[in-house]
Amino acid sequence: MATEILSRGWDEPYYVVRTSAFDAFFLVGEEDPDEVANVDVRIQYPDGSRWGATMFTLDEVDRLMRRWERTGEYADGRYFPVSRDLIVREPGVPKMTAVLIAMHDNDDLTSVLDRYGIPD
Repeated sequence: MATEILSRGWDEPYYVVRTSAFDAFFLVGEEDPDEVANVDVRIQYPDGSRWGATMFTLDEVDRLMRRWERTGEYADGRYFPVSRDLIVREPGVPKMTAVLIAMHDNDDLTSVLDRYGIPD
């Protein structure tokens, strides 16, 4: 059965998307949830297990690498260190949620994202 979105909205400080399989907590901050290009997300399953990553768009990766060229970070922006984070094509919580749902439905989510703690 495909995962469905049940609700979405603010639960400060998070923008929360509840699905039929998991809840996604996006730490959006001051940005518009429909336009965010760099965001921390935590996934929580009904069993209490939690998974997380920082999601970046391709454009955001390029923007950061160009900034690092100027600042000298990461060998003058010649590489982008990624450890268990997720690069996506399009910005916005709705598009990012669609990626997370696809990952869950394909049994990829828990092998790509970092696990936090243990279930309660």
